[in-house]
Amino acid sequence: MSRSPTRNITLARQWWSRLEGINAMKLVSAEKMRELDSLTIENYGIPGRILMENAGSGAAFRILEHAANLATGHVRRFVVLAGKGNNGGDAYVVARCLFEICEIPVVLYAASPVSELPDDAKSHAETALKSVAVDECADPPVFSRGDFIIDGLLGTGVRGAPRAPFDKWIAAVNSSGFPVVSLDIPSGLDGDTGETHGVAVRADLTVTMGLPKQGMVIGHGPELCGMVKCVDIGIPEECLSRVSNNVEMIFEQDIQCLGRKSSDSHKGLNGHLLVIGGSVLYSGAPFLSAEAALRSGAGLVSLALPQSVNVPRPKMNSIIVRRIRDGGKGFFSEESTDELNDLAAKADTVVIGPGIGSDESVRDMLRGLSIAKKPVLWDADGLNMLAETPWLLDRIPSAVLTPHPGEMKRLLNGFNLKDAGQSDRMACASALALKTKTVTVLKGHRTVTASPEGRVAVNSSGTPALATAGTGDVLAGMIGSFLAQGINPAEAAEAAVFIHGLASELGNYGTRGLTADDLVDLLPAAMMRISPFA
Repeated sequence: MSRSPTRNITLARQWWSRLEGINAMKLVSAEKMRELDSLTIENYGIPGRILMENAGSGAAFRILEHAANLATGHVRRFVVLAGKGNNGGDAYVVARCLFEICEIPVVLYAASPVSELPDDAKSHAETALKSVAVDECADPPVFSRGDFIIDGLLGTGVRGAPRAPFDKWIAAVNSSGFPVVSLDIPSGLDGDTGETHGVAVRADLTVTMGLPKQGMVIGHGPELCGMVKCVDIGIPEECLSRVSNNVEMIFEQDIQCLGRKSSDSHKGLNGHLLVIGGSVLYSGAPFLSAEAALRSGAGLVSLALPQSVNVPRPKMNSIIVRRIRDGGKGFFSEESTDELNDLAAKADTVVIGPGIGSDESVRDMLRGLSIAKKPVLWDADGLNMLAETPWLLDRIPSAVLTPHPGEMKRLLNGFNLKDAGQSDRMACASALALKTKTVTVLKGHRTVTASPEGRVAVNSSGTPALATAGTGDVLAGMIGSFLAQGINPAEAAEAAVFIHGLASELGNYGTRGLTADDLVDLLPAAMMRISPFA
């Protein structure tokens, strides 16, 4: 009888440990990745067969890790689909490794004969044939309930529309309705442009080899790749240093700011964050930010709310709630300014905007704020007002802006910048970061963090579960907390964005049941995945 892959994860983690240690992930073209492979083989004497072994064995672990999050009934059989190139070779290694470390049945369907594979792939296929059931067939297999599909049909070398029989195989995968993991890149997706020229696999997870491909983050890439994990295949650091691209994809090992805390630390040393937010329209948003800040390690969190807003007892009694005069309107106003300036002077970092509303009186308050010599983060309606009065940045030098696409559009217009739209999110974020001299976090699937120095980081974590009200407020609180703890703005933003996404992958809420309140409670577990000192 088969069993849940959860019971095999401990073994898989031990087995995987020899493959960890990859550094920051530069985005590369398919051609550049092939060049790095060739350099590794020719200049460093590492056989291509070993690179393929590392790729497939690392992918097998990531597949088991993903499958362990699903109910047993959804993982009754691993169905591996192999093409005729090196991507097919990776598929044979994956099938063999899953067979060796997991008691769930493994079957492999080959879209072309083993005899037509390249030498390294053929060698791995012949090894896999000794243990794994392989069916060579021109037509795609018939899938059944409980199948977990692994796509190793087409790699990054394919250009144009998939030809027969691969077009039929891809269509069958997409119509199956079952979980799908793609190896290196979803079959049919252009690894350079992110375009599709016919059918392409829609994956729930893509395990990419060596370095992430630039087509994964542009065009249709984000939509088709699902979650993204990267596997170190053994390319030497000297080879990786040849990649000059300033765009990186952020993975777990890139988060280095959650180090050991001093044994004699106290709340005063762990940062004091002030959240200025809330209104009669949105009373819960600033509480989500404040709660997330505490869960992310801030020593003190003060929350400034308009006095006339009726709010329930906070979820966390440790939040210091300050009720600010508002003239009875339920929005901050000009008469709120003095109290807010006094509170800001005592804090290490300030978050402005969650739930603040767009009433004209709020504009009057912002015009009177005076916050200098400390990090300030602008979020939500604070960003919309900043777009209308960009000169506020002259009076309140800011560290981080966190717009969603609609807010970004308004900011670009307000600062007289060209709007490249969703088609080039990296260009939009970079332009605003450079213009405002502020780290810019453009939220959305594959959140982009751009710094004024030109660095661009695309996030790899997260699920559609984040598409629910309040998760942006959680992120603002997390970044504010890291800023208050003394982490520099770019690193604070990149770390918070990754942890925020990782938290959505944890728990038992799926992609439909997660709320922003749940997300706050998952933050410590996400940080503990990254650091033993979290």
